[in-house]
Parts: sequence; structure tokens; C-alpha cells
Amino acid sequence: MTVPLSRGSAAKKKIIIFFSLALGACRASQPVPAAVPVVRVAPPKPPSPGAVADLDQPESLLKAARARRLRVVNELRTADSAESLAAVAQDALVCAADARGSWTTRFPNVAAQLDGTREAAQVYPQVGAGAAEALYLEAVCTAAWARAQGFTPLIERRVELEEELKRVVQLAPDLDGAGADRELGALLAALPPYAGGDLDEARKRLEAAVQRAPDDARNRLQLARTVAVKAQDRELFEKQLQAVVRGDDPAAATEAAALLSREDDLFGPAQAAQPTPGGEQKK
Repeated sequence: MTVPLSRGSAAKKKIIIFFSLALGACRASQPVPAAVPVVRVAPPKPPSPGAVADLDQPESLLKAARARRLRVVNELRTADSAESLAAVAQDALVCAADARGSWTTRFPNVAAQLDGTREAAQVYPQVGAGAAEALYLEAVCTAAWARAQGFTPLIERRVELEEELKRVVQLAPDLDGAGADRELGALLAALPPYAGGDLDEARKRLEAAVQRAPDDARNRLQLARTVAVKAQDRELFEKQLQAVVRGDDPAAATEAAALLSREDDLFGPAQAAQPTPGGEQKK
């Protein structure tokens, strides 16, 4: 349903700000990057009988993915143009490829099933605990790449991302401060219902992340700027961000304070206290 919005209306302003937050932008006016070519990373073929596996390769690829992921996070903080966001997207794509190479090298027989003939929900549950971090990094970096370009790539990869993250929740729920629940919640909150988004499930996942890792500010920030904003739950928004402001992470506290300063833009002015019936009225 299309809701007509007058130019400069408060409703229009809220919608613009929400989509900015959902894409991980710091400002609603951040430019949309030029499209980055889609590079599909094919899983490696299972080793030939009698072949000797390179035992160092999975760990080397995992280390490379870790380093690239940190680089992507740092670059996203300062990206302020189409060109810089396109560069971040490319780094994220390389990160995802390294992570995928790591876990598919450990589990080549599982990787061989990613040929389009089986559902993702049938394949990813076969990935073992030894590949949990690599599977997580592939999902996180793929999502970062998709978000840098808009909603369409995120929608196209939603099923695979969801199944990867669900498997990581099963294998290593505490990894990266309950990162799998946090990322899954962020994904479900960002997407519209017709594309698999589910605000109720997103809230459950993010609240689970907060419960599992209450001192990790990323969980509270994500819950506030996605679910609380989209659901227009002002109380949830304030509770999570005030906890971050009181926490031990200065950078996160600064981000939380900045979001709190935009509270009226996101939720509208707080309602003034109503006079008590029969009480004294101000003149």
C-alpha cells in the first residue's frame, strides 16, 4: 500500500531515517554506491581419491577472512561516497570468498551439494563445528557486501544467509558476542515481509543475543536501531541505548548517544503529560 506523503512531512522523514539505519548508514543522505558486479564463488570440488589435503589451507583462509572482515568494519565507519562504499563491498566479497574457501575445504562433500540441486536447509546442517567461524564470516561478509549495494542483493541471498547463521547458532552460539543471532536478527528486521522479513522473529533473535552477551554493545545497538525503530517501540529503544551509554565501550556509547539525540525524528515528539481531570488547569 502506498501512503501519500506531503513534501517534508514528519512521516516521510521517519521513513527516510529508518531505511538509512537498516542499511547501516550513519546519515540518511549517504549516497547509494554504484553496483558492484556479482561474483559467485563456486564451491571447490571434492578431492580426488588418494589426494593429500593441505591441512594449512583452511586455517590460512580463515585468518585472511578474519583480517578482511576487520578491514571492512573499519572502512564502513568512514565510507562517505559511492566510490568508497564500492571499495568496501569488494573487500567484503573477498572476505566471503576466503571464508567460504576455508569451510568448504574442511567439508568438501558438503560443499559439493551446493550445486543447486538441494535446498540450503538440507545442506548447511551438515557443516561441522570445526567450520563454524568460517561459515559465520562468510555470512557476515556476504551480508555486508549486499547491504553496501541496497536491498536487492540481500533479498537474493536471504535463504542462504539465514541457513548459514542458523547453523552457526547451533554450533557456536557465543561466537563473536552471540554474533549469529545478532546478524540473523538484523537480516530479518531489514527485509520486508514479502521478501522473508519477520520483525517478531528478529526481535526474538536480537533479544536472545542480548541475553547471551549483555555486555556486547553491538547487540543492544542492533536491537534499538532496527526492531525498536521499525516497531516504533520507544521504550525498547531508550532502554537498550541507555544501557550502552552506561557501558564500558566509549565508541558504542557515542553511537548510542547520537541515536538518542535523533529520538524525536525517529518516533515523533514525546507526548506532553495530560492534565488530571478536575485538577487545576494552567492559564
